[in-house]
Amino acid sequence: MAFVITTHADISQVERLVTAITSARRDVRVYISHDEAGEPGIERLEGERCRVIREAGGRGDFTQIQRILSLFELVEKDGGAEYVTVLSGQDYPARPIGDLIAALEESGDGLLHHFQALAPETSEWSMHEVRQRYLFRWRVVCQLSGTASRRLHWLHALNYMQPFFRVNVSYGSLRIARFRGSLPPGLTCHGGSAWFSVSRRAVQHVLEAAKTRPDLIEWGSTSLAIDEVFFQSILVSAGSFTFRNDNGRYIDFEGDGFGHPKVLTLDDAGSIEESGAYFVRKVSAARSLDLMARLDTRVNPSTAEKRTETI
Repeated sequence: MAFVITTHADISQVERLVTAITSARRDVRVYISHDEAGEPGIERLEGERCRVIREAGGRGDFTQIQRILSLFELVEKDGGAEYVTVLSGQDYPARPIGDLIAALEESGDGLLHHFQALAPETSEWSMHEVRQRYLFRWRVVCQLSGTASRRLHWLHALNYMQPFFRVNVSYGSLRIARFRGSLPPGLTCHGGSAWFSVSRRAVQHVLEAAKTRPDLIEWGSTSLAIDEVFFQSILVSAGSFTFRNDNGRYIDFEGDGFGHPKVLTLDDAGSIEESGAYFVRKVSAARSLDLMARLDTRVNPSTAEKRTETI
């Protein structure tokens, strides 16, 4: 079993996540891609079962896909893993890793939340948003500060006034786009969660597609929020994999109108346990310490006891 993690900051929190994952089982490996512009010190986590690389980070673009592909390559170079789980540094286990492995083995090819994004009857997103993200060819005009992004947000109104071009200022840059007309041949656009667990043969299929289908890379690198469709589209379009349509995570978007999950606290523990989720998202060292302590007692009681003794 391998876990691939993309990180940016809060190295102590990432270290706690790695410890929680690896402490209970010797057959688990961790691979981290840390944003090269992020918080320093990630190298201290390097070890026998934890490999670390530094790569360019980004928001809403293809860099997240590139980082996951790089980590998939590392897993394969190390001999592969029966299943690979994709995490961020703000995730945390909610159940023993053995429970996740059992669920993956029962699922076939893993836990992958997916739906046909461009079919109104099945899509969980608005058709306007899906078409705008994946049927237009986007390019970056310039980088924007947070203040500039907020001031220019009114430009999004142009997207509802005409069909010829699109504007976006949501991901730290000004982007414009023109209609591309179609998806790459043989590809159906499937959306879903950016966090998933898949089998080795699914990982190998994705890596092969990325190497042999430059049209997929071009589509992905000129789309918005591609991390929510790239892997689903490749794997589900193949028609040869069996997934449990679930990401196995507890994520709470309630009360946030901008698509960001809230930071979970001890108040959420009951809902997390009732959900049956294997991981939660998202946690922070500042607000989630009590929650993580409680989850530790479920995931690995012996580690939780040692942590308590050192406090």
